[in-house]
Amino acid sequence: MKKQIKTKWLGLTLAGMMLLGAACSNGANSGNNAPANNETANTAAPKKALELSITLNGGPKTPDSWAEKTLEEQLTDKLGRQVTIDPIFLPASEVDTKINLLMSAKNTRPNILWTGDTKEYTKWVQAGIVQDLTPSLQKYGKEIIDYYTKDTLFYHWDSSGKLYQIPGDVAEAGTMTTIIRKDWLDKLGLEVPKTLDEFVNTLRAFTNDDPDGNGKKDTYGLSGDYFFRSLAPFFYAYGVDPDAFIKQDDGSIKYGATMPQVKTALQQIAQLYGEGVIDPRMASAANITNEKVDEIYASGKVGAFYRWVANFNPSSNATINFKQSNPGGEYMAIDPVAGPDGFKSDIPSAPRGWCYLVVTDTGSADDAVQVLNVIASPEVNSLLRFGKEGEHYTMDNGMYNRTVTPDEANKLGLDNFSWVITRKDASNLSNLPEVTEMFEYKFKTSQPMRDKIAVFKATNRPQWDKYSTDIEKARDETFWGIITGKLGIDAFDKFVSQYQQLGGKAVDEEANSLYSAQEEEYAKYDKWYEENITPYK
Repeated sequence: MKKQIKTKWLGLTLAGMMLLGAACSNGANSGNNAPANNETANTAAPKKALELSITLNGGPKTPDSWAEKTLEEQLTDKLGRQVTIDPIFLPASEVDTKINLLMSAKNTRPNILWTGDTKEYTKWVQAGIVQDLTPSLQKYGKEIIDYYTKDTLFYHWDSSGKLYQIPGDVAEAGTMTTIIRKDWLDKLGLEVPKTLDEFVNTLRAFTNDDPDGNGKKDTYGLSGDYFFRSLAPFFYAYGVDPDAFIKQDDGSIKYGATMPQVKTALQQIAQLYGEGVIDPRMASAANITNEKVDEIYASGKVGAFYRWVANFNPSSNATINFKQSNPGGEYMAIDPVAGPDGFKSDIPSAPRGWCYLVVTDTGSADDAVQVLNVIASPEVNSLLRFGKEGEHYTMDNGMYNRTVTPDEANKLGLDNFSWVITRKDASNLSNLPEVTEMFEYKFKTSQPMRDKIAVFKATNRPQWDKYSTDIEKARDETFWGIITGKLGIDAFDKFVSQYQQLGGKAVDEEANSLYSAQEEEYAKYDKWYEENITPYK
């Protein structure tokens, strides 16, 4: 059994030393007629073995698994040296506490640490216990720097000109889309809506014109969860997001929920809610889980959602259950609908990774990056997540079919290394090729709001941390109150005033200061990237 924590890097074995000595004694005067550049002569001394520890927080956390052994085999083959991986499985709860304990002493620190956002990171940098990975990425990290976008790396770059973080799991650039019942459009003789007005008329028809043909008024135009993202077709048609900070024409940053366009959208949403077009379950704070919305999705009683692109995979539970209950039903994805001024956009995903990896001071950054670069390669990434084709899964007309049970997959350790550079391209076999294409397309359709939303690099936002809970509580109570008719539309103006009283002035000042500094930092990063990354792609 491997030790759970290993920070010692193995040197040459005794056999390796003997071979090295033999190589020295068998030089040009040894009588060997082989040419001086003979490959065997140059590689007689084996590369030293490598044992590397890494924290893991995804998958079934199976020790000594098939996935672990397979990774070791891949690394040994590709790096030309014996490689052993010592996984340190993080607990399901109190992860930060465990990580802080591991990082507190050199003899407990893993060689590679997986972590989510933590304020301890800056302390690690200041203490010098994490390494700048730029030189190692230049030499050994091509798969990594080719995969991650320039913008994503910016959110992991240090303003000192060093890169201490490698992103772990970064979402596709656009993960959500407007989903609509195609069979209902066809039955009612409706065209695919392209504008917000057309979308509203379609939702009304889905509610009032008996699209399921059962003679009852038991359908809704739109449903979703309690989050404002489910109402994105309305807010985004006006170029606003109540959950984000929005760049203004004068260059300033403003909390999106306070912008006047939100008031216009809320008034329209409230009208539809009052007509029974919008599913009242959306207004329940209990309706926040994917499982609850998937049940509504599968019921076949709703005409449209703003929901996940992944729903178009046949393996999606929501899709499986929908098809079982509605054999003739068909959902389709449509482009975002355009608002009165022609603006339209899907929701862009955050460009930064929600988790990342650092290489500690317990070993060689070159070694660690070589290991991570192999994990980042498309073939190994797929292998660790899905296993071997023909043994653990089959591909039928581009459709991934796992041939092992969930328990068997867990025993194999499939997904143990998820969140350690998780590729979201064609390497993700669980997506149909057309779904992968849809994800790529959503990068384009979400660009207009990507240009508007201010994404903060700084994780330390004291004013937002101090006031956001009260601000968001007041926002949610006000907006859902307006939508459900419990409050009049004038409550929006009261919320805007209340926002200032709840600390909004300090929040806005902090946001503007941070974003101004961030833009200056990006200008420096741009130059750094062109000098340190672009030549190595």
